[in-house]
Order: sequence, then C-alpha cells, then structure tokens
Amino acid sequence: MATAAAGKAKQKCKYGSKCYRKNKLHLDDYHHSDDGDTDTEMDEVKKEPKPAATPKPKPRLVHGVSVADGAEDDPWKTRLQKRKSEEESAALAEVMCLKKRKTEEGFVVTKAGPSRAPSFKKAKKKVKKFKAKKEKCKYWSKCYRKEKAHLAEFRHPGEKENEDEDGDEKMEEPRKKRGQELEALNELDEDDRVEFSTGYMLERDGDIYSCSCNEWKNQTENEKQRTCKHLKEYLGEEFDKARVTKAKKKAYVAQHISVSVLLAHKYDEKANDPVGWWISEKLDGVRAFWNGRCFYSRLGNAFYAPAWFTKDLPQNMTLDGELFGGRGLFQSTVSIVKTAECDNYKKIKYHVFDTPSLEAKPFEERIQAIKDYFEEKKPKYAVFVEHTKCTSKKQLDDQLKYVLDRGGEGLMIRKPKSKYERTRSTTLLKIKKFYDAEAIVIGHEKGKGKNQFVCGALRCKMACGMEFSVGSGLTDKDRRNPPKKGSIITYKFQELSKSGKPRFPTYLGIRIDMTEPKDAEIREVIDDDS
Repeated sequence: MATAAAGKAKQKCKYGSKCYRKNKLHLDDYHHSDDGDTDTEMDEVKKEPKPAATPKPKPRLVHGVSVADGAEDDPWKTRLQKRKSEEESAALAEVMCLKKRKTEEGFVVTKAGPSRAPSFKKAKKKVKKFKAKKEKCKYWSKCYRKEKAHLAEFRHPGEKENEDEDGDEKMEEPRKKRGQELEALNELDEDDRVEFSTGYMLERDGDIYSCSCNEWKNQTENEKQRTCKHLKEYLGEEFDKARVTKAKKKAYVAQHISVSVLLAHKYDEKANDPVGWWISEKLDGVRAFWNGRCFYSRLGNAFYAPAWFTKDLPQNMTLDGELFGGRGLFQSTVSIVKTAECDNYKKIKYHVFDTPSLEAKPFEERIQAIKDYFEEKKPKYAVFVEHTKCTSKKQLDDQLKYVLDRGGEGLMIRKPKSKYERTRSTTLLKIKKFYDAEAIVIGHEKGKGKNQFVCGALRCKMACGMEFSVGSGLTDKDRRNPPKKGSIITYKFQELSKSGKPRFPTYLGIRIDMTEPKDAEIREVIDDDS
C-alpha cells in the first residue's frame, strides 16, 4: 500500500504556491506548482539542498522610511554634516569681524609702547570648540530613534534646556565644571591698556584690574577686589564676579606659629665700644614678625591687620619690625593691634628694620634689600627704619638725648656685617635710660605659681598719691622677707603711663636715709611739630 500511495498521482492544490500548509500528508497528496509540474519534479526540487541564505542587513526604523544600517546615502547624517559646515563658516566669519565690532562698541586694545592688533586667541578657541545647535525633534517624547546621528541633530526630553517667555525651548548656557576657570569676554593681558571712547582707561598689573574712573578709585576695598561698570562691560559680568569673589576669599591664617627672632642684650658703656656700629631709634611699639601673610608676636600669636594695611607688604620675604603709633602712645598701639581688622590701624604703621629671609647675609645687604623693595612698591602703611653709622661715643650720647627729650624709649645699636641670629645675641644691643624714684610700701600682694606661698609684689604709693605694684627685681630672699609696710624703697622705671603710673617698675632696694617718698623729675618732651 505504501508503494501504491507513493505511485499515486498528486492532485493540484487549489491554493498553488500561495498555500501555507506544510504538514507531510498534505504535501504527499497535493502538488503546489502553478505551471503544472508533476509530483516527481516537485520531489526532486525538494530533495535539492537549499542554498545558504545571505543575511540581510537589519532594517533601521526611521520616521516613515526604513533604511538599513551602513547605507551610504543616510539622509540624516548628510543633513547634520551640512548644517555643521554652514554654522562653522558663520562662526569663522564672526571671528574675522572681531576688530571691527570692538571699535564700534567704543573701545580699542593697545599695547604699552607700540600699538598692536587685538588678540584673536579666544575667537579661535570659539571656532575650535564650535558645536551646532540642536533643533527640537518634531516627534519629541514619542520619538523611538536611538541612533547617534539623530540624537546629535535633534533635541529630546531630558536634555538640559529651559523655555523662554513665549514657550519656545532654548538651550542653557554651558555650566562651568568644578576646577574649570571662566574665560573673560575680552582678554586683558598684562601691560595691556583698554581705552574707552569716554576717555576711561583699563589696565592690568598681575591680578589687579584697574580703571581710571572715580567708581573704581573711591572704593575702600583691596585693589584686587575693586570693580566698576567698565570692567564688567569689558571682561563680562560672570568673569568679573568670579574674579572679585576669588580675591575676597581669605586664605587660611594660623592663629599661632613658632617664631624665632633676633633679641638684644643690654648695652654696657664700659664693655662695649659703639664706634662703627649702626644706630637706630628703639621704638616703643609692638614687635611684629611678618611671614608673608600675617603679623605674629614674639610668642607666635597672630595679629589680624586689615587687608588694605598689608596689601603692599611682600609675600615672598619675611620682615621684622614694630607696629608703632608714635612716641608715648604704647597703650593705644597695643589696643589697636589686639583688635582684629579695625579701622584704627590707619593710626599706626609697620616700621621695618630687618628681614629674617636673608639671615645668612650681612646686615648691610639685608637692609639694602628692604630699601630696594620700599623704593619700588612704596607701601602706604609701612616705613623703613633708617640706620646711622656711629662715629664716636659723643655722637651716641647726643642722639640718645635727642630721642629721650622727644619722648622716645632709647636707641638700638647693631654690629656691622652681623648675621640675623634667631636668638638673643650680643650683635644687637639696646640703650635705655630709666628714671629713679622712691615710694612707700603700703601692702604685700600674694604670689602666684612657684611664689604662691611668698610675696609676689609690693603695693606702693608715690609722693603724688598714685598707687602701683612692683614685683620685678625682688629676689627669693626679698619675697620671703619683704620690706615692711611704711618702708621707703627705691625703684626705677622707663616712663609714666597716661594714667600717671610707672611703666615697667623694678625694685632696687630699701632707702634707710629717707622717710618720705620722692617722685622722679620727668624730662620735658620736645614736640618737633610745634
């Protein structure tokens, strides 16, 4: 039966080649040739191996068109390239008109000395970094295309853009990345000058951008922090704002550091010959060490002066000097220095007499380096302390008398060609004249620390009735057995304070030949200005 079934002629399927049935029984009973081929022919066709099908490129869905990947005639890619080329040409044309545009806006760029053409550096960067603006995809959120060419040309939801008042979308300005510097709208290099048609002049000196207008001149801030409408117009408001903000940021200043400065010994006229040494006035102020950023005391405590007070001081050279408000104004100077960044700093100046940065150099080279800096920068709130060569003992005595008669504290003398030693040294000597006087003991003050069980200071009264305490000069024996109440003592002091009390009193001993106190005769101070 199998043989009979195999030899049985097949009927033609009424669907012909359009038949979709593939089961074996249907194929055995019907042939599907439209031209009437026999079943034998159909069997032979079925027995022939099918050639391997060539893989067709996967179709890429586009709006209304199906384009295979890799097709050479990609309309979207061609359109993007054409758009970029047109936009780049337009940008380049704008760059070439930069000089003309600047002149029309009322300013030209000139160089100190010979004139030169404006720089096109920034304009070239603009062309190099050019990117074509995207148009909004008409399918917007319903768009399903993900190929790079399409995404590069059209905008879709989720990209960073906002809408203007009319509702049309516009691209946001590119945001500055962290650590990336803003670029000025127009470059202003060092030694460049920009002259506006109104007559105002912009200049740059390092980080200082200045203008000749009154708006810039009348500001009290540091020169680095000043700005005006002309700078904003030329540099761009964003760049100018970032520049001023950066200048106002205060660098970290330590409250305490380790400080080692040169300290003086006392002058002994019997042991020291001053001839050939350098003489300067001993200033009655606050010793201050400048480390390039802040003032510090001998103990390393910070003095926070205003920025306008220190702006002219060097940042790469340390200085040694005194914050000085004038002769006889020690207490007011201390009050000013202890108040951080107060306006009263205008009443004092920084008197510089050495630079520890050049500690290995001889004194003459160190003071010359300070002179050179002061002549170049001309700091407003700093003064160079002049030094005079001593030619004789008489000259020293005459200069000491001159200073003391005018309310000064004394003199300092320095050994020639000496190095800067960060300790107490015999190369620097101080000369001071003290007053001697007598006072009556009216009480004893308890000591502190190691002297808590003995006398810490003597409470005394002057002939004028002013009371004060003296603890300096007391030996351990004096503290254990201090002068009795009613005793007359001799003490020395430097000068009287504004309140009339002795400054820096030192106990010398008991006067057994006196029964009443006696005040010192204070020398009359000569006022050179009167």
